Amino acid sequence: MRTQRFNLTETQRFLLRNVSIIGLGLFINQMLQTVGSIILARELNDPDRFGEVNLLLQIFGMISLFLNFGFNSSLIYAFSRKPLEAVQTNFRVALTGSTLFSLFIGLLLCALAPLLANYYHLTELRGALMLSSIMFFFNSILNIGVASFSGNRDFGTQAFFMVITTALSTIGTVLGVLLPRGGINLLENISLWMGVGALLTASFICIKVERVHKPRWFGPLPIQEIKSMLAYGLPSWAGNIAKAFQQPFLVMMVGSSSVLAVGYLANGFRITGFIGIITWAFMIVTLPFVAERSQDVEESKRRGTSCIRYNNLLLYPLTAIICLFPDQINGFLFGSDYSTGDSAAYIRLMALGVLFSSVGRLGGSIMAGIGKTKSTFWVMIAAGIFVVIFVPMVASSSPVLAVWIYTGGWAVSALTMIGFYYYEKFSLNWWKAYGEPLLPTLVMIAIMVAGRFANSWFPLFVCVGLLALISFTIRIEKNPKPRVNAA
Repeated sequence: MRTQRFNLTETQRFLLRNVSIIGLGLFINQMLQTVGSIILARELNDPDRFGEVNLLLQIFGMISLFLNFGFNSSLIYAFSRKPLEAVQTNFRVALTGSTLFSLFIGLLLCALAPLLANYYHLTELRGALMLSSIMFFFNSILNIGVASFSGNRDFGTQAFFMVITTALSTIGTVLGVLLPRGGINLLENISLWMGVGALLTASFICIKVERVHKPRWFGPLPIQEIKSMLAYGLPSWAGNIAKAFQQPFLVMMVGSSSVLAVGYLANGFRITGFIGIITWAFMIVTLPFVAERSQDVEESKRRGTSCIRYNNLLLYPLTAIICLFPDQINGFLFGSDYSTGDSAAYIRLMALGVLFSSVGRLGGSIMAGIGKTKSTFWVMIAAGIFVVIFVPMVASSSPVLAVWIYTGGWAVSALTMIGFYYYEKFSLNWWKAYGEPLLPTLVMIAIMVAGRFANSWFPLFVCVGLLALISFTIRIEKNPKPRVNAA
């Protein structure tokens, strides 16, 4: 029987092309952050000091989630629908509202800095958090600038800005360690240099915005426009916080008792962040890909199944490799001083967390594609509620148990997402989506585990396992599978 070719439409080519661009940007970002961490780890050569620096960075990550107050997502929506009005009014409203909210965040942070420094028993943290207000002010500006290009569907420029922002932020962190200044401590110096990086990035992006969009920077701020932008942006703002707060919250709780564990956690998140890029890329593709044929339920199911299937064909083996060789990967990147029994447990659990989280994140995109959006909120609540309730209770006595809870929360969110498929009467082909892609990975694992008993022949078994993975994957892809029709 002749197999139909899969012909992409122009819309699908556009989406996949830009997903590749964003995916490349995400990969470069992750690489820059990892290289920065490697330099810090080897330059400090002190796991405790390294943990203190990463605690500061995780606090910055948590605070960054609250910036912009939804004005950035509102601006993306405005540029997508009414670009002329966005240039004349919405950009100014978003920029003003975002910067004013960043000032509020800065003042709140200055008030809380002594309390946080006392909570973590780290006096250097006080001045560092106060100085970081400068960085958050400029970050709020650059976020609005990036949003204007995202809404304008200029994904290449957006990816470039993403890389520039991460590069200058990482350079600031490294310079804070390499170029100490008299009169201020290490953490304060890092905050200062990161603030300089944010200033340079915001200036560069504002110049680009002026050249491309030529917005009206000054003028009235219509109350009705502010209300409408907040009405659209606040739910998105809250949803993004629910999606992303678990990681920094976990690190901040663990840091209250062990900055050493914070360093191990940071390294684990750097390593597993690379495999997380896969799901983020598929999320971008999935929503419009499924939505395009949302009126055809069976075709939507086939498309959803295919998106999950190909995500898992990549995610399963990479997760397995990280779980099999955590110490080797960690030691190679960050040095043997950062490879302990606990660090291996952290990396394995985080890798599984990424795998479990892909079920809910990708599932939420599929549901949004068929017009069902409430699943995303509840799935993220299921992932975070256990972290919020139980991690503070156990973080001080058992950081490893805290990470178990973090990973368990994502496992519960995966089950919740599966439940939503049935609740919405949109069950997929589970074998094609989750079962069959696992087979090549199981073969690879079996060969590599057997190689552990082969002593000097172990590298050969690793190569054979990888070849078996590739050949078996190609074989199952040649078998009949759910057909994806071009629109």
